[in-house]
Amino acid sequence: MAGYKRNQEIFQTSNSNDNENNLVATSSSGAQQTKRKRTENNDKESICWKYFEPFKVPKENGTVTKCTIPGCTTSYIWCGSTSNHVGHLKTKHGIMKSSTSLTALTPLKPITSTISFNNPELEINIPLIKFIISSGAPFSIVDNLKSAGFVNPDIELSTSNIIEGQINKAYNRLFLQLKSKAQQEKSIMLSICEIQPDDRIGESYVVITCNWLTKDFEFHKILFFAKKWFSNIDQKDYYKDIIEALLKLEFANLKFYNDDGNDFFELLHDCKYANFLRNLTRLRNCPDNLNYLIEKSLSKWAIKNGNTQGMFEITKAIKNATTNLCGVISFLKSNIDLIQKEIQNMQITFDYSTIMDIQNAKKISCNCIYHKIEFLSLIENPFIQLVNNYDNYKDANIRKEGKYFKELMLDSLPFGIFSKLLQVLKPLEHITCSYRVISTKEYNDLLDRISINANNMLKELQFSKDLEHEILKSFLIFSCYEENYLFIKRLASFLDPRSKPDEISPVNLSMIKEFTLKKCQTFYLDNIFSDNLDKSMQAANEELKCYINRPQLLLDSDINPYEWWQGSKQMLPGLAALAREYLPTQTMYEDDPVKNLDKLIKTHEPTQGADIGVEISISILEVHNFSDI
Repeated sequence: MAGYKRNQEIFQTSNSNDNENNLVATSSSGAQQTKRKRTENNDKESICWKYFEPFKVPKENGTVTKCTIPGCTTSYIWCGSTSNHVGHLKTKHGIMKSSTSLTALTPLKPITSTISFNNPELEINIPLIKFIISSGAPFSIVDNLKSAGFVNPDIELSTSNIIEGQINKAYNRLFLQLKSKAQQEKSIMLSICEIQPDDRIGESYVVITCNWLTKDFEFHKILFFAKKWFSNIDQKDYYKDIIEALLKLEFANLKFYNDDGNDFFELLHDCKYANFLRNLTRLRNCPDNLNYLIEKSLSKWAIKNGNTQGMFEITKAIKNATTNLCGVISFLKSNIDLIQKEIQNMQITFDYSTIMDIQNAKKISCNCIYHKIEFLSLIENPFIQLVNNYDNYKDANIRKEGKYFKELMLDSLPFGIFSKLLQVLKPLEHITCSYRVISTKEYNDLLDRISINANNMLKELQFSKDLEHEILKSFLIFSCYEENYLFIKRLASFLDPRSKPDEISPVNLSMIKEFTLKKCQTFYLDNIFSDNLDKSMQAANEELKCYINRPQLLLDSDINPYEWWQGSKQMLPGLAALAREYLPTQTMYEDDPVKNLDKLIKTHEPTQGADIGVEISISILEVHNFSDI
């Protein structure tokens, strides 16, 4: 608050006449002039205290007073007089005291307000000033504050460089405070959406907001990026600018993001920002490409489990195969007859079953991910022969590709799980063959059927210790819990105290219970019972049972779910920790309006003739109520 008052002193210059102007000169003697000058210099309203720290008359002689004008390092020892200070401002900075106001030797260009200002008091629009202070955009709007209608025309602003210096100081301080505050949270969420602040203008802006729940279940939402969208720009370069803004915040605790179906991060998976994106889970209403379910799930699972004991080679092979699947399948389809002939020339024969599999593989014409996996599963034997004996082939192209596949470790692919994986993904067999728009309901139904298949497969394999089955189980669990954003959505709904368990399908409810139970057990192990597994399991079971059997609240009731959890976190500590993490994701499925953004954008509009629009790097418009932003 003290910082704000200091900034307010800089923005506002009193129009009242100084006390010294009321003095009547009754003598022309040098002693009387000296006395009057000293009275002026020592006045607490003296000009110097607007530019010298500590911004008021020091209480003790010997105090160091520093000039705060950007680029100036002058300081004076306080000896009871401001003569040096006033002289410095006049000679070095062209600032002097007139009879009625603070002026510069080089006057500012006058500005005429075209917007009515109804407030008769000398006030500045506080939210706007906070917004300006928190803006990282080049400072170019001080002289336009009056014409924009945000500042009373009667207020005389100080010079631009003074205000800019103070704003930069405040920005740096507030930016660090904001970053530190968000970094202390366990997890935070991003929402990236394209909005039109004013429908009449028709201009779009990409707006990024961040939200989380505190330990006291206070909801925080921050706007920290807004940039005009140009349809003719290079999307990859444009998105990199936004990623740079995110990297500046150094948020290692980002967990979820919603980009409104615009594939915001998809363009950057192969660039230097891959590590930043790796641990983020995307929340979206309905994907435009169902192949994402298979391709990205396999790739991300392989990355996450790459260091798992006994699975390194296989996960590496799956990652390489997923990345290069199109090229691998294309080569195999084009050369399957030649490969088969070369293998026969090496006196290697296939049994009848393998021959039939090869014939069936040749009939597959679809190039979707599902049928590529099916094709690869049918030509296992010739593919292994190709990779393991690549240097024995006469055809140079086959030798080259075979060597490349060997380097990718594709001979380590777990072919045995492909058929079971296809069983789980059976609902996608004909859906992914061609691009088509599907409804959210249809998409949800598809994932429900896949979840049921995965759950049934896990039950079948629960006692199997076979390495390939362990890999399959790992992938199925990952797909059900980590990758499936619908599971996250259902989990958030389950953790909403206004919801009813019978509104969730039995299969999904079973998965949610299993997931929450494990998370609660981990919470008790880590925080309460110090690795006592039995007590942790018992406490987790009792807590989950207590929550499910709680008195039901109406979904449209006035009960605030955050307030409910704040009052219940002592009784349900494990689930409360989970609610803090997942409950805020519910707001990310809603529209993300930013009230008054059009006014803020207009304030930052570039000078006439500029090619770029507004680019607000970081803003600290922090609120505790979603509807207030």
